[in-house]
This record gives sequence, C-alpha cells and structure tokens, in this order.
Amino acid sequence: MSIFSNIIASLTAQKQNTSRVVGIDIGTSSMKVVEILNRNNVLTLTTYGELQLGPYANKEIGQSLTLDAKQEQQALVDILRESAVKATTAVFATPLASSFVTTIHLEAEPKEDLAPRVRVEARKYIPVPITDVTLDWAEIGSEVDRQNKQRDVLVAAIQNDALNRFKILMQFVNLKEPPTEIECFSTIRAAYSTEEEHIAVIDIGAVSSKLYIAKNGLLQRMHRVRAGGAIATKRISTTLDMAFEEAEVLKRNITREDAKFRDVQRAHHSCYERPLIEFKQVIKEYEENFGIELNTIYLAGSGVLFPSLKQYVADSLQFEVKYLNPFTKVAYPAFMEDIVSELGPTFHVALGAALRMFE
Repeated sequence: MSIFSNIIASLTAQKQNTSRVVGIDIGTSSMKVVEILNRNNVLTLTTYGELQLGPYANKEIGQSLTLDAKQEQQALVDILRESAVKATTAVFATPLASSFVTTIHLEAEPKEDLAPRVRVEARKYIPVPITDVTLDWAEIGSEVDRQNKQRDVLVAAIQNDALNRFKILMQFVNLKEPPTEIECFSTIRAAYSTEEEHIAVIDIGAVSSKLYIAKNGLLQRMHRVRAGGAIATKRISTTLDMAFEEAEVLKRNITREDAKFRDVQRAHHSCYERPLIEFKQVIKEYEENFGIELNTIYLAGSGVLFPSLKQYVADSLQFEVKYLNPFTKVAYPAFMEDIVSELGPTFHVALGAALRMFE
C-alpha cells in the first residue's frame, strides 16, 4: 500500500486548510524552525530560529550527536519559545539517518502495475524488516526508459520507531500530529522552480554530504557520502593542533585575509575532494540518461558557507554554482533582504517542510 501523501509529497497535493505552519528540521548538530503565514493568499515569513544542540548533551558546538528524548524535548521547547512560534500546525522533516531512500530498477511492460512487485523488491534494499518501516514509492525515470521496459521506482521508508519518537515529541509541545517527510523531499521543494525542469542540489550537513537531482520537483537521484562540517572541523583541529570547539569557531569566522586561512582552507577542502568526484560521476550519468545538460548546481547546508568552498565546488564539477535561497518563495520585509540571503542555504529543509502544507 502506497502512502504517497505522507512521505513523498506530491507537488499537486491539495492545499491544507491552515494559515500558519512551522517547518521543523532537527539535524545532528542543530535544530531549525521556520514559520510561514498565509496572509491574503501570500505566503509570508513570520519567524525563524536556529539552536545549537551541543550544549544540551554537554558537547561542543558543531559536533554531531544524538540527543535523548528529554534533551530533544527541551531543545524543541526552547527554540519554539525563543523564536516566538505561534503555529499549532507543523511539518517535521526527518533526517536521512533514520530513513532509507533508494532507486529500484525493474524490467516491466509500460502499462504493468508495479505495486505488487515494489514491496517485494524493497525488502532487498532496506536493511531492516519491512514491518519496521513505513514505506512509500513513486515511479520516476524517462518515458523512453518506460517504453524500453525499464521502469525506475523511487522507494522511501522511515523507521517506525523514529515516527513514534517524533509523534511523542510533537505532542510534548502541543503541536498537532504533523505530516512527516524525509529531509531530501523538503530540500527539493525548497529548490524547485517551474523555470527549471532538472535541478541539482548539494547539501552539506554535519557528517554527510548529499547530492539530489530532481525532475519537475520529484527526486530522481540521490548520492550520499560521509563528509560534512563536523568532519571538516575535526580535520582542522588535527591539522592546526587545536581543540574541536576552537577549530569550529575559527572555521565559522575566518576570512581570506587571516594568516591561517591557507592551512585551514587546505584541511577543510580535503574533506570534500572524494565526494565531489563521486557527485560529478552521478551528474554525468544522469545527463547521459536523460539526454540533457544541467545548468546550475545549488549549494545548501551549514557546511557550504566556508569562504572559497563555492568556487572549489564550481572548479571541481565544472558547473555554475549558486547558493540555494528558498526564501524567494515567501514574502518578507525589505530590510531583511541581506539576512535571508545569508540564511537561505541553511534553512532550506525547515522552509521546504513548511511549504508542504501550502502546495
């Protein structure tokens, strides 16, 4: 049974009868929220917030960690209060760490119903019992492949334990039981534009870097590599012989004029050399399969803001590279222009999740 509206949200889904929604993104090093208000059919940014999770577990800022239930509840209470969130409706973006997303290739007639086969095939790819997850799927791929009896299916699953954990978390803060989706779908929604049929996003988190390629707003390819901001900070701390927290502060605040910049840059960029090689290959194969050329790569995630990383990605992939700014999809006061441009690449998941309710 497909639960298409629960995990892989449709771009043509019916709008929900609500006016104020908060998108919630709980990462491995920080928590973010974005609240949107539908004001006279204009989606308007009302508030946003970010909270570093390290202190809740007696860890340094920037470290990747897993909070226990009480710590997570306290963090969510704090960020909703400090951000002055008023919404009682939420959309929760679950991290990839508690979910599974893959593409299954099947040989089937163009009009054959794939539903009976997908659940059987999914068992081969999902590393836990199928009864322990909530499963969803959608057919992707080109019409040419379909006519050649090559059927590609995007399969997504969320661990039931994770869903129950998030359900309890939402009840704790008196939010209506929210729809839950995997963070990759929130990211695609934040980046999607009708002006671009095919888009690619590189999302650099605390411990993993992900490449998403989508066609008409539906994820087609995903490639994930263990490389992220926390790993880069660890390498900087080792290279410069300093504590992790000191290296994290240096990474966040360093400028090109700093005497240590070259050493920090070299250590930082070395973490992404292999991922970018793999991403380039995935992009090349996608372009050949669809007979297209991608125009732009969008960068998102807290790890993309390091000075010179944008140019390093552009040089490595030989593509035009832009920071993702999902706030272009909502209205906000003119004086916030510089702020939202800076925040855009890191609030893509929370904003994309909130936008789900207004599709």
